[in-house]
Amino acid sequence: MTILTITRDDLKKLCALDLTDTTPDAALDAVIAAEQSVLEYVLDPAVLMASPGSEGLRATLTLGVSETLSGSYLRRLARAPGATDDFHIGPLNVSASKTDSLPQIAERLAAQGLKRLEPFLRASKMVASDAVDGSPEGSSKTPLLAAMASTGSLFDASFGLDSGFSEEVMR
Repeated sequence: MTILTITRDDLKKLCALDLTDTTPDAALDAVIAAEQSVLEYVLDPAVLMASPGSEGLRATLTLGVSETLSGSYLRRLARAPGATDDFHIGPLNVSASKTDSLPQIAERLAAQGLKRLEPFLRASKMVASDAVDGSPEGSSKTPLLAAMASTGSLFDASFGLDSGFSEEVMR
């Protein structure tokens, strides 16, 4: 279940696509269906649940997810055969590789979205812990020793006469 409202028109605007063109609709819907819940999962649940009460937070999260999804859609377009090929017709040469190409635009847009979401992401150790229902296991990066109670260190005691050392040792 998704919490943020991401529409295909939002993605079309970010990708600079014509809103009346229905050709990319199925592909945009597929990107939203496949990746929106994944992006929401990596967000801190407390932040995500607080977003309905804060318009600014909700707008920031929605824009970040939309930018990331738009970048993903443009990456798919860039991987299509012939999308980034140079060609020439008579004396006219078109060099897609020498301009700000679709793959570069896609990467920048996706990176911009991820950077916008960065302050609201879960800690990676928390994701691993959540994946195993909060119980750490050998392959997770959850620290095992930090969870155990330990005794004080030898170096925690003050060095003085009140710590049990004799005057002979202190000289």
